Amino acid sequence: MKSVALITEYNPFHNGHVYHAQSSKSKTQSDVTIAIMSGSFTMRGEPALLNKFNRAKMAIQHVDLVIELPLIYAISSGELFAQGGVQIAEMLKCDTLSFGSESGNIDEITEVIHQIEQLKHDDRYKALVKEGKSHPRIISELINDSSLLNGSNNLLAIEYVRHIMNHQLSIQPVTIQRKDNLYLDAHLNDNTHISSATSIRNAYFNKQETYQQSLPHTSVEILKQTNGINWDDFFPYLRWTILRSSHEELRQIYMMSEGLEYKLKKEIRDCHRFEDFVKKVKSKRYTWTRIQRLLTATLLNIKSTDVHQYEDTAIRVLAMTRNGQAYLKEIKEDCPLPIVTNVNKKSAEFFKHEIKATELYQSVSGQPETDFNQAVYIHE
Repeated sequence: MKSVALITEYNPFHNGHVYHAQSSKSKTQSDVTIAIMSGSFTMRGEPALLNKFNRAKMAIQHVDLVIELPLIYAISSGELFAQGGVQIAEMLKCDTLSFGSESGNIDEITEVIHQIEQLKHDDRYKALVKEGKSHPRIISELINDSSLLNGSNNLLAIEYVRHIMNHQLSIQPVTIQRKDNLYLDAHLNDNTHISSATSIRNAYFNKQETYQQSLPHTSVEILKQTNGINWDDFFPYLRWTILRSSHEELRQIYMMSEGLEYKLKKEIRDCHRFEDFVKKVKSKRYTWTRIQRLLTATLLNIKSTDVHQYEDTAIRVLAMTRNGQAYLKEIKEDCPLPIVTNVNKKSAEFFKHEIKATELYQSVSGQPETDFNQAVYIHE
């Protein structure tokens, strides 16, 4: 069976995702579509609107397998996020990896990657690294003439292809040009039924039911039955975590750098809303998203050592069709990691970070699903 992988968040699963899944399957002529999806928290450093089980049920109406992207990858910047997703796709023997991009042109993406690799030997690049600037920021400063560096999906596309190229993987990259709304567009698209997940979430929290026209039926029904959550719901937990932690304990947290632990401790005392807190911590050096990722790691007590020592231990299946189930049976013996469909006392050791995140998510959201009471969802 020929397979195509999609690295996703589905926060929530909307009509643009339907278009991407269908176009990917058609373009690659695949028999099986595999979505590798973030769990309780996302790459932007935010709690997902709904838990991973509900989002997997939304997605499995249109794909054949939903695999959980491990938390360490899911809450990291584009480079590590892409690395985790591509590695899992490769281990699942996927023939192709399909991703959305503003460009829609693999050759353009490959050309920019060659430029980036050449820049790493440039003295200007080395000097900016010493200044402490991040890799994406350095690249954007040194390749000013590339429109490819302006789109969020393009930037991820570059990371996907770069990882495949650098590790000489067998999986073939394919891109689908993004339609209508851009990734960060804050308002619903009035002209079509495809809008960004950002605009859908904004409309949902503002109680504008027009967001429903941008979702497939199952997504609408699940959202009607379940209360979505955001950072405001988690803020009391975050505030208490920072207040009770010492500077030394905070210093161990993943992405904590340059004395940010002192800034967090100082500003948290007078803040009672998440947005106000991020505004006080944010600076020219640290973007809003970078701060949110740091705060997610702080909330979940993810330490730098957890990330640096992390190794893939097992692959978690959240949902599957019968077609997806047949594919897993076909590749199971060749997969280098165990494929887990139900978490129990024995397999829990593989997913300690994911279980911790799910338990916190459940405590805040009131949604009853946990890693232990949710067997793999099978869509007939």
